[in-house]
Amino acid sequence: MSSKIFPAAQDAENAFYEALERCDLDGMMAVWAEDEDIVCIHPTGARLTGQDEVRSGWARIFAGGRPRPPVIATNVYLRTPAGWRMIVHHASPAPAQLEAAPRDAPPKILH
Repeated sequence: MSSKIFPAAQDAENAFYEALERCDLDGMMAVWAEDEDIVCIHPTGARLTGQDEVRSGWARIFAGGRPRPPVIATNVYLRTPAGWRMIVHHASPAPAQLEAAPRDAPPKILH
């Protein structure tokens, strides 16, 4: 069980992307709920469920060592007794060109 506590969903989100940038498998798994119902789908990959499959999927990505192409991701967090934890990560390849959002548009983050 992870000893890290994420008091807000944004804290878990920040930790997720920090671990992703550092290729830190332990940091990555500290964000995930310790539940066999967690789901992770990497771009063009199979649906991974449970701690073992999710950990193995991230280990393969981190071992790849090449720059990752842009993706569009959806992350779902759940507030647990141990703080906020990720329960779903779904990433898809980003379209070739994204239409820029207007500068005055609010960020599209739901918690």
